[in-house]
Amino acid sequence: MKKITLLFALMISMISFGQTPIITMISDGDCSGGTPKVVELYAQGTVDFSNYSIVKSANGGEFSSDFNLTDLGVVTDDFVYIYKDGETEGGASIFAAEYPSATNTLSTTSDAVNFNGDDAIRLVLDSDSSVIDQYGNEEDGTGTPWEYKDGYAKRNNGTTPNGTFVVTDWTFSNDALNGEGNCQSGTNFEDIINIGTYEATSQGGDAALLITAPADNMTYSPNTSEVTVEFAISNFTISSSATEANGDGYVQYSTDNGATYINKFDAEDIILADLDAGDYTVMIQLVDNNGDVLDPAVEDMVSFSIAMATQVTSITELRADVETNGVGSYYEITGNSLVTWTDGYNNRRWIQDETVSGILIFDQDEVIDGDAYTAGDMVSGLVGYTVDYNGVLQFVPSEDAGTIESSGNTVTPQVITVAEFAANYEDYESEYIAFENVTINDSDEEDADGTFQTGTNYPVVSGSDETEMRTDFYGADYIGEMIPSAPTTITAVAGEFNGNHQVFATDVNATLAADNFTASMFTLYPNPTSNGTVAIQTETSGAVNVEIYNLLGKRALTAKNVNGNLNVSTLNAGVYLVKVTQNGVSSTKKLIVK
Repeated sequence: MKKITLLFALMISMISFGQTPIITMISDGDCSGGTPKVVELYAQGTVDFSNYSIVKSANGGEFSSDFNLTDLGVVTDDFVYIYKDGETEGGASIFAAEYPSATNTLSTTSDAVNFNGDDAIRLVLDSDSSVIDQYGNEEDGTGTPWEYKDGYAKRNNGTTPNGTFVVTDWTFSNDALNGEGNCQSGTNFEDIINIGTYEATSQGGDAALLITAPADNMTYSPNTSEVTVEFAISNFTISSSATEANGDGYVQYSTDNGATYINKFDAEDIILADLDAGDYTVMIQLVDNNGDVLDPAVEDMVSFSIAMATQVTSITELRADVETNGVGSYYEITGNSLVTWTDGYNNRRWIQDETVSGILIFDQDEVIDGDAYTAGDMVSGLVGYTVDYNGVLQFVPSEDAGTIESSGNTVTPQVITVAEFAANYEDYESEYIAFENVTINDSDEEDADGTFQTGTNYPVVSGSDETEMRTDFYGADYIGEMIPSAPTTITAVAGEFNGNHQVFATDVNATLAADNFTASMFTLYPNPTSNGTVAIQTETSGAVNVEIYNLLGKRALTAKNVNGNLNVSTLNAGVYLVKVTQNGVSSTKKLIVK
């Protein structure tokens, strides 16, 4: 009886082993809205899909969005298709037009299938959350070998479900659907992909090679001197040497565009050392034991570069270069920059130079230690690259290269009017400013209660002029406090959100130093000016000394004992920084010459 029971158990085990679904294709369509998005599964044996779910990881986040496959029912030895559809202008299904022969289909609006070409998915057994199969890794797939944006990937014949992603189990066709499909008067996606072709038994076991790192066209930060090239090989046994010939052959790689190749008798990473700034291409191929390239060739290549940092003396000079060449370049700021404000969220720091140009340091990866800089530090030697985020220029550190030249320096805001800020907010971006005698109104949120709440916009009003104050500093001491009913003075770092000017308040009831120029004490008009003259008016009597700088930080004009109008006819059209000094106290404003 025991033998019969054991035999029966073994039979059940053998039957169950073969009844498993497997991911065989994933595609990111190029029709309206990036549709249709399709996952192809193959039911090996009889599969009850009510036991399984698809789970997505978006842009390297956790695997969280899930979708149960109950509606597929029970399927035996056949393919099934789960998809997010789109509609033609006439309201017809895009999936039906692009995959006309697909059967066992399931349409869904679930976020689990609303993937982009850089998202990973899993096939999960619901009973114990075990991972049956997986496509992609828990990372942003942009630039990786498995990216499938406007394209697709297909599982190689003979490969099996795997709870971890095996890159050599797949063939990738990134961007292959771009501009194609019936939706764009091209070949339908089904014919391009050739769906439903996976075979559980391999027909030949061809050798395969794939470079898995670095990502193609990756840019490394300046001062990188070593790069590791990782690759994977399947269906190919590497000989221990050319003379031993105890395998299928060996590996060769080239770093000079194929002019010369280096023999390699293992599948360990290739370490490239003593590298300088510049562009590089690595080519890897498989050869037989005679050193001849396989027929057909089995090869892959990857290109990358090591950036060279452009040296600039100031933030002003950096911004001028970005204005000319766009974002994305690396810079070393050799001159001093004053830290005006810091915030623990994404390791943010605001800095500005003496010609009063500011920039936000955005250090999400904590390249610089979170406690390294505090307000009042004077820092030089910062190295990083620029990005634009919602209209704000950010400086992302690539290495911890800054030097604190001095600490405890006074951080003095520029006192400007709301009108000046609203008219020229981009000129004040990321600078430390102050508004005097302004009214802060409550937000228009439903839960507004007369107190300052985090992540909320509050109108800041001065006469008929208005801007927005964003409570972006969640640890600010005014959070939870009542909004002042009387006019007040606020200090803030200047910003914007996609063209809408706003400030991030550091204090909503500030007391400014007595020796500050206030907005009413120092005025430039007309501003902008086009007649070659600008009037300088101060509330206190007495002449002033004036220094005018261009946006490269170079002095363009100097005038002493100015009392009234200043001749600026020698200045070319552009934006300038006007430094006015009276009675030993200085203040700076921007001037636009047309």
